[in-house]
Amino acid sequence: MLSESEQKRLADIEAALRDDTRFVNGFNRAMTRRVTPRRVTAVVIAIAAVVGVIIGLAAGSVPGAVLAICALGVAGGVWTYRPSNPDRPGDPI
Repeated sequence: MLSESEQKRLADIEAALRDDTRFVNGFNRAMTRRVTPRRVTAVVIAIAAVVGVIIGLAAGSVPGAVLAICALGVAGGVWTYRPSNPDRPGDPI
């Protein structure tokens, strides 16, 4: 249970955040993430890399397993890539 002063302080913070359109837009954008071709590509690369690691280790091919682990890194890079100007209209996030 919050005291009256804490409730008033919380109400003030909520009112200030409601007026901050940049914060609200960023929060709304984060909550409405869509499946993008970039993310599908990253998942496909990651699945292929995991299969490659398993096959490489089962076959005793260390270079193949290392290459597949590097592909996992590529998949992570594709997944986390952000354009240099994310506020450009038309860029799916």
